[in-house]
Amino acid sequence: MGCQYLPMKKRNRRIYLVYLLVGIAMLTSVTGVVLIDRHYQQVAIDQARMNAETVTSLVDNARRAYSKVLSELKLQTNLVTAHDHAIKDGVIPNPATFSIELAKSVSSAKQRVWMYSYHPFPWRKNTAVPKNDHETEALTQLITSPKEPYIRILNDGAEKKFFYAKAIVMNDASCINCHNNHPASAKVSWKIGDTRAVLATESSLEYEQKFALWFIFGFISLLSLFCVALYLKKNQEWLLSEIAGRTDPLTKIPNRISLSEQINQQFSHHKETQKTLGVMMIDIDSFKAINDSYGHDIGDKCIIAVANVLTAELRTNNDYVARWGGEEFLVLLHETNIETAIAVADRLLSAIQKKKITKHNLSVTFSIGIAVANPNHVNSCEEMIRKADQALLKAKAAGKNCYVMNESK
Repeated sequence: MGCQYLPMKKRNRRIYLVYLLVGIAMLTSVTGVVLIDRHYQQVAIDQARMNAETVTSLVDNARRAYSKVLSELKLQTNLVTAHDHAIKDGVIPNPATFSIELAKSVSSAKQRVWMYSYHPFPWRKNTAVPKNDHETEALTQLITSPKEPYIRILNDGAEKKFFYAKAIVMNDASCINCHNNHPASAKVSWKIGDTRAVLATESSLEYEQKFALWFIFGFISLLSLFCVALYLKKNQEWLLSEIAGRTDPLTKIPNRISLSEQINQQFSHHKETQKTLGVMMIDIDSFKAINDSYGHDIGDKCIIAVANVLTAELRTNNDYVARWGGEEFLVLLHETNIETAIAVADRLLSAIQKKKITKHNLSVTFSIGIAVANPNHVNSCEEMIRKADQALLKAKAAGKNCYVMNESK
């Protein structure tokens, strides 16, 4: 006796392995998409920073050069500079105005360049001051640490923007003299090295999204899901087929194939633990007469009734019942002894006598052959079944509706 099958544990391990592989594939796909997106976003950030550094350096270097040239020219001429040079004849812009106008001239729809300060001149008090939290934070930081630029990624709704600010420092005596001595100056205690203002840029952070790569990773994810769905569908079909092949279609209890697996496992377990194993062979009494008198439909109902009684009366966790074939059933009594086996048999015989079948009010009885043994004292599980079958024959000969014990020491 025996049955070739895929053990449940191995099958479960295969399912877990499929889940693991699909999980890895999905995680890899998602990680790939995220890393690709971050890579191209970082490329865009690096490009935006390079542009911001180039533009601010251009404006600041031009301011310094312009300031230096003005200082030399003023020593030689009566050159006049002012913030409102555009409305005055013979006047040119001062260095601050020159820087502001140059910043405005290099601005575009995608990149704004401007200057602002905590101490603007009165004519710029509404335009050249911090307008929001990040502008204020940038100016505060650059006053403390003027050598390091301030950088922030801004979320403007669905759009991301790159904000870059660098310090405009009082770098020579001419700047100090001009601002400290100007009658409209908001601060007159400037020193060389002080942060006078901030030169800032703000640009749209645009980066190329590699939709082709996203499609590939998305396709991998969908393919993984399809594969696992297909596998689970096939596994479910296999499981249903296996259950159907291991379940008696009439009584819905395990059949002989399933029993083959169970008895071999129980026999090996009891052999290792030195525990006794009980086997009951049960046969419905006078079953041929029932079929002949009432028909096969009633005979089937008798078989179902017996299966229900056995399932209900046996110890839930310790016993195993299966249809052996025809009107015969086999019960395994896990870690039992003679006294327990007899008690179970008495309970089964009493329960079936109370059972009435259909409108005929038919009573059914059965006979039981019992074998209880330590598996180390018998050669095989087949031998235990044979001993139970021999005891069953004796029970039939003894008048039926009883049990006979065939004990193996």
